[in-house]
Amino acid sequence: MEAFRFGACARPEDVAPAARAGCDYLELDLNDVLALDEAAYRAMAAEMHACGLYAEVLSGVFPPDVPILGPEVSAKRIHGALDRSFDLAQALGAEIVLFDCPCARMLPRSFDPAMAWRQLGNLVRILQSYASDFGLRVALLPLRRSAADLMNTTSEAALISAMLRLDRVGVAASSYNMAMEAESLPQLKRTGSLLWHLRTSNVLGNLAPREDDGEDYRSLFQALREMGYAGRVSCEAPFDERATAAALKCLRATAEATQ
Repeated sequence: MEAFRFGACARPEDVAPAARAGCDYLELDLNDVLALDEAAYRAMAAEMHACGLYAEVLSGVFPPDVPILGPEVSAKRIHGALDRSFDLAQALGAEIVLFDCPCARMLPRSFDPAMAWRQLGNLVRILQSYASDFGLRVALLPLRRSAADLMNTTSEAALISAMLRLDRVGVAASSYNMAMEAESLPQLKRTGSLLWHLRTSNVLGNLAPREDDGEDYRSLFQALREMGYAGRVSCEAPFDERATAAALKCLRATAEATQ
């Protein structure tokens, strides 16, 4: 079976530290990259080339000020944001764009949830079209109820992709958000081949994994192997070089022990 690849959720300035920590790839937020001026962007790109470490996964497909649910939704603003995000994702050589956007997934007061679900379904179809045009894949990331009103579980995300029959839209999972929603590993396994990306952390505070921290990473990797997943695994905790290095060592050792 193909080996897992391990990376970290990081910032544009973390390229060299992430390389030293042992990352196989980076997971960056598109909004952080879009905020760079030309000189900073070129410096980041040069550092990626020098380190051989690239942003294969990108989150933040929508900026916080672009509503995607509710009465203020604007097709023009949505397409404008996606034009920028997918252009940049393609330029960076990304393979997967995550649909997370917690602020944008909170419902305005008194807005009809049924209408919001229809808006979300339409948006996912738009994401499918962009992913197809740019040769990328989109992974829907469920978020805990305190962070988003819609699509809180991996089961919901998988159902959206499966029912809409979208070949460029799959599922991303976060073990932290799963724990907050009391989702079990058998529920994760039911996403099957739709699982395209995974984030993990110590759920008590969303901290970087480490040996003997009380989390059962072995069962997580056993479940991933049983469902045939051998993709990317990101350390979800806020980036710190030393903590990330320890986390990747812990995750790699645990994954190898489940072979």
